[in-house]
Amino acid sequence: MTLCLKNCRFIVTQDANRSILENQDILIEGNQIKQIGKNLSAVREIDCSQQIIMPGLINLHTHAGMFFLRGLSDDLPYLQWWEDVIWPTEKTMTMKDKKKGAEASIKEMIQTGTTCFLDMYEGSEDVADLVKQYGIRASIAYGMIDINDKEKSKIEWDRTEKFKNYLKKLNCSRVKLAVGPNTSFTCSEETLIRSQKYAQENNALVHIHISEAKRDDFPIDLLGDNVVAAHCCYLSEEDIKIFSEKKVSIAHCPRSNMKLASGVMPLKKYMDAGICVGLGTDSSVSNNNLDMFEEMQTAALLQKVHFKSATAATAQQILDLATINGAKALKLSAGSIEQGKLADIVLLDANHSLIQPLKKDRIVSHLVYSVNGSCVQKVIVDGKIIC
Repeated sequence: MTLCLKNCRFIVTQDANRSILENQDILIEGNQIKQIGKNLSAVREIDCSQQIIMPGLINLHTHAGMFFLRGLSDDLPYLQWWEDVIWPTEKTMTMKDKKKGAEASIKEMIQTGTTCFLDMYEGSEDVADLVKQYGIRASIAYGMIDINDKEKSKIEWDRTEKFKNYLKKLNCSRVKLAVGPNTSFTCSEETLIRSQKYAQENNALVHIHISEAKRDDFPIDLLGDNVVAAHCCYLSEEDIKIFSEKKVSIAHCPRSNMKLASGVMPLKKYMDAGICVGLGTDSSVSNNNLDMFEEMQTAALLQKVHFKSATAATAQQILDLATINGAKALKLSAGSIEQGKLADIVLLDANHSLIQPLKKDRIVSHLVYSVNGSCVQKVIVDGKIIC
């Protein structure tokens, strides 16, 4: 089956030259972009003369099953928020609650232009089922917590192994395994190191929270180019050097960190060190929505005020975080609109008020500083229209 996006008003390619093309076609064959040019044709064609085409957004850190905790408790100190409200409430949630929450999260992500997400929570099998059902793409980790308890550690590793085997039976190319030690202080050193070995053996990612509200100690043997570390607000200079050498990727979650007053990740320092930084929303409870367009805007503005420099993070750099950097972190052939890449694509309404005035040299600015999920008209993942 082929699909052609005809006469696209603008195509934000995110290629090496960050080219923006006008009035060209995109030919999709199977799950890949086959060709970009003029006068292309396919079995199915969509007139895109009133659309801006861009790569799908990649949410590099979230907890989909926490959806129904949204708005439960705001404006509390970090530890009080966790210990007095969130953790006790989580204990009352059933797996059915978490599955319904994950479904709502996935719908919200798709509707606001996210085509792939990296998840860590409970109910991993349910999330995987929903990803297959709704057509989105995801890497999923069961969140392990053992707190140096050997019996609990065995249970957590059994669940991780069970999830790995479940994914094999599910047999969905859009769902990938990740290994999820929750944090360095809620998991034993043995579990942290084993996570890296297990991930290597199973060609998987490691996803972990590091230095969200304070600096964490973590074993260097945990780190590698398959690690995506969320938050990282308090890395030391030595940590930054190690992350760069080990090619660890970071998921920046500005809105969550701002809401909980947990810290500010110094993006410029990490980019200057050559670290791959992507962008994540975190959960609906610590962010309140999963709109990656809003996350981009917040990320850009936060860095400017943090460094007291309007050039601390440019619109283009932030768009890179949400597209090509996220794809690099997840080891996906995605994040840009180029021949041979996965056809994970978002169509925006070129006539939407938030994209006016519509001028080629302002489009990236609009995408980062103005647009939100309401501008999304269609979403394509793996070459199929899912929204």
